[in-house]
Amino acid sequence: SQSVTQCIETALGDDSSLYAFPQDLMYQMTDVHAYNLDYSTTPAAVTYPKTPEQVSGVVMCAHANGVAVQARSGGHSYANYGLGGYNGSLVVDMKNFADFNYNAADQTVTFGPGNRLGDLSKKLKPLDRVMSYGVEADIGSGGHMTIGGLGPLGRQFGLAADQIVSAQCVLGNGTIVTASASMNPDLFFAIRGAAFSFAIVTEFTMQTAPAPVDITSYQYNITAGDVTAFTNTFQAWQKVVSQPGLSRLFSSTVTLTEGTLLIQGTFYGPQSDFDALNLNTIFPAADANVHVESTIIPTLFTELGDVLLDATGGISMHFYAKSVKTTNKTLMSVEATEAMFSYIKETDKGTPVWLVIWDLEGGAISDLSQTATAYWNRDALYFMQSYVVGLTGEVSATSKSFLEGLSRVVQQQTGADESAYPGYVDAELSNPQKSYWGYNMPRLQRIKAAADPDNVFRNPQTIPV
Repeated sequence: SQSVTQCIETALGDDSSLYAFPQDLMYQMTDVHAYNLDYSTTPAAVTYPKTPEQVSGVVMCAHANGVAVQARSGGHSYANYGLGGYNGSLVVDMKNFADFNYNAADQTVTFGPGNRLGDLSKKLKPLDRVMSYGVEADIGSGGHMTIGGLGPLGRQFGLAADQIVSAQCVLGNGTIVTASASMNPDLFFAIRGAAFSFAIVTEFTMQTAPAPVDITSYQYNITAGDVTAFTNTFQAWQKVVSQPGLSRLFSSTVTLTEGTLLIQGTFYGPQSDFDALNLNTIFPAADANVHVESTIIPTLFTELGDVLLDATGGISMHFYAKSVKTTNKTLMSVEATEAMFSYIKETDKGTPVWLVIWDLEGGAISDLSQTATAYWNRDALYFMQSYVVGLTGEVSATSKSFLEGLSRVVQQQTGADESAYPGYVDAELSNPQKSYWGYNMPRLQRIKAAADPDNVFRNPQTIPV
């Protein structure tokens, strides 16, 4: 039988611009280009197919040779799973699948996973349409749309995955199929939250929505020296976001860095409606310990421009991240919040660069049942995401232990379970499948056995056969 190398060369028509191998000059730098430098991985090959048939061809090469396969769209997996996560995997890079077509009749878009989120925003803008997805321009649409996909419009339109109407998929045996509510519904269930275990999506058809007209951006910058001020501010924010009738036009994140709590977001409506939420009354008054700066900017959505698209998602670094889910049943009490901020203040972080983000979810995301799609964590009111960066090299044990302890404090104080957002890959989870996919695991394992019985699509946290 052919070697996997020869097989790939043949499948890609011996066009050397469409594949790279470990012996090639600059392979690590230009083709592998790891995002998280803490995880060094050497794939067996990086391929750049141009057609679904070529994707099918290289997948069959891997299948025949027992090689693991993972697709790469943007390459921002926190543990480099777009590179396979193990040495010796086949990477199918989707950069050549960058087409985009709008169908005015049903207001859907059909596009390839070679589009980054910033590309989609630029292409949707002249159509006066939007979709719900994240704000980082550099993130690839392939992984984002199929892992869940959180973003500020999620409370109105659901997860990125919830807008998928159908998808063209290549299976582990090379078959090209369509997944939708009426065709291959089990596969359709699986790719909306767990696609990397099942298939490579070569084309999405997704629902769009009308672009909002008036929007109000807000930002409260709270600089405080003491735990009490942060506790009171966080409690006030939680009270607002946990109101059952909270407007779905309201998006919000809280970001903590050393000494500063930043509450910011967008209200997708006019400032008069935003003012009616009375946010300014809930935050602690400025005093000797607290400095509050508020900025509220009414603008037209069309003028939002590229500000949101400039965030840097492309820089490789050493980092580690964790996430914890808070639901309406596991809200943070005053005591829990105080314990959390005390822990953060007192614990050695092992690095000057760390941050904690609380990101509001709910709304339309929670309208669907947790078993409607593979994505399990629909009951999240907000996620806590925590990050540490190793400036001089690998993230230290001290830094990792700071994040592990932070998650533990929140879980022990509130009864929050081990759930984690699958888009924030955490290589240290003791049972990642349960944390990501919860009680959808049995169904996902049955679908895996049918769709990918030879476990072609695998990384260290995929769904086992």
